[in-house]
Amino acid sequence: MSLSLFLQSIAIGFFPFLSKIHEFIIVKGVGNISQTIRKSIKDALLADTFNKKIRAKVMAKLGTVFPMSRVLGMIIGFVLLTYLSLVYTFYFCALLVLFVAIFFFLFYKEKVYKRISWKFSSRAYSRNIKIISLIAFFISLNFTIAYLPAFFILANSLSIETNTLFILFLGSYLISSAFTYWSKNWIDKFGRIKTLFFSILGFSIIMFFYAFTVDIVQMFIVLAGVSVFYYIGRIALKTVMMDNTSKPNRGEQIGFIKSIEGIGDVAGPAIGGFLIEFVSLSSTFVVASAVGIVGAILVFHLK
Repeated sequence: MSLSLFLQSIAIGFFPFLSKIHEFIIVKGVGNISQTIRKSIKDALLADTFNKKIRAKVMAKLGTVFPMSRVLGMIIGFVLLTYLSLVYTFYFCALLVLFVAIFFFLFYKEKVYKRISWKFSSRAYSRNIKIISLIAFFISLNFTIAYLPAFFILANSLSIETNTLFILFLGSYLISSAFTYWSKNWIDKFGRIKTLFFSILGFSIIMFFYAFTVDIVQMFIVLAGVSVFYYIGRIALKTVMMDNTSKPNRGEQIGFIKSIEGIGDVAGPAIGGFLIEFVSLSSTFVVASAVGIVGAILVFHLK
């Protein structure tokens, strides 16, 4: 964990010095790899700490923190950009991640399991693990096709300024945080897999309406709707993923899921850019919606 955070800190710190495309690819690649490792270890540690019975409630409470952390991050970023510069924003983020890396290294002790083999074999992963990895891939693909860069191009076409866009995101994150906290009361009663299915289906269908958005009010309604279903879906996906992994190979199993998910992170912007260039801006949201629905259908195959 500490090493992945340290690498991520270095990657963020190098961004202000990049001047060529290959430099960006290398630094961004290091950042993505370290982020994937960090997320895998974090989810594995959470799964090891909280048993299956209380896991959904705990993840719902922790899930509330994620959109709120984005709210805080946006506020800090806005202040730094307004009163200092973009360079200092990167420096601040790099130092923050470095501080967390040092703190984790000094104060967290964990049991290290002996590795049996470095060889990769798909047989090492259960049917459910493979299906969950595909679901995560399609969610990632859905999100990146719609938001990188289509969402921001749409905002620009509607003449929404940066400050206004900041307020839209702020509002959607606050609403999402409230709903994710509320989900702790019903997610287990309704069912974790059912929650996952309807969450993915919900944000995929709502995302479709970006294609018909013509003003700022409509954009906020769609953004808030997508955010609510997306963050509840994150809680459900993480919980189902943790339920289907076990010690001592949990980190490896979650790492496999995160690596497949990462392919979606890379492929999504490329697909979105292609659609914007050769089809239309609206087509990105239609395709993203369809991709998300495919992910929802895959949930039915979980046992």
